[in-house]
Amino acid sequence: MTPELERLLGAMAAGQADEAQVVSLYEAYLRSCGLDHFTLGVIAAHPETGEDHLEIWTSMSDAWMAEYNGLGYGAHDYVLKKIQDTPETQSLTTFDWGVAVADAPETSRETRQVLRGAADAGLANAVTYAALPRAAGDVRYFAATFGAPNLQREEVIRRIEARRNEMLIAAFAMMPILRPALARRMSRQDANLTPRETDVLGRFAQGLRPEQIAHDLGLAKRTVDMHAANARRKLKARTMAEAAAKAIRFGLI
Repeated sequence: MTPELERLLGAMAAGQADEAQVVSLYEAYLRSCGLDHFTLGVIAAHPETGEDHLEIWTSMSDAWMAEYNGLGYGAHDYVLKKIQDTPETQSLTTFDWGVAVADAPETSRETRQVLRGAADAGLANAVTYAALPRAAGDVRYFAATFGAPNLQREEVIRRIEARRNEMLIAAFAMMPILRPALARRMSRQDANLTPRETDVLGRFAQGLRPEQIAHDLGLAKRTVDMHAANARRKLKARTMAEAAAKAIRFGLI
């Protein structure tokens, strides 16, 4: 066990690491294994619409992620397509990808473009492991991808295989810490609070009364009451105290 892995597991066992810290410690551990790229993803289906929601943590550059999101690459992402095609009865799926897949005749033009873009951004070869956590409630899949820029496929696979079991154990042990980020994303999309509703809710969270909020924002009290009711409804909260607590937990205010 490397010192970097000891630090990661120790921080999680002690309950001292938050989402950003465990991802940073995990990245340091992978670099000690000779792997310069990782992507961790939590995928869930919305309970009402069935639509997939995704939260990822990645070492890919901000420039690449901006291009990925701006051009709508997610709709043609090879990893997501492979995961979505995996039967829910299959608990673990593993596949490698990169420029070799981009050149395959069965790969669509759009997916080929995404894979080529990833290669241009420095990731030509990688391996993904995706598992269905049976007791994880809202989580459909948790995926971990490992790779290294400027290495041939065979060398990437060799480095992963050398530490595969401990890398996966560490990645999946992180899931309870990472899952709340997905819940926050889904709740933000569900809530879709307006800026004024956010303002009102934030002041409720500070302990201000409706009259004080109306004075601060230059609104009529009935208008404040309307925004408060809308925010409470969107957050599916019975009281304003519950709505404020949910908004804080979901990172809305």
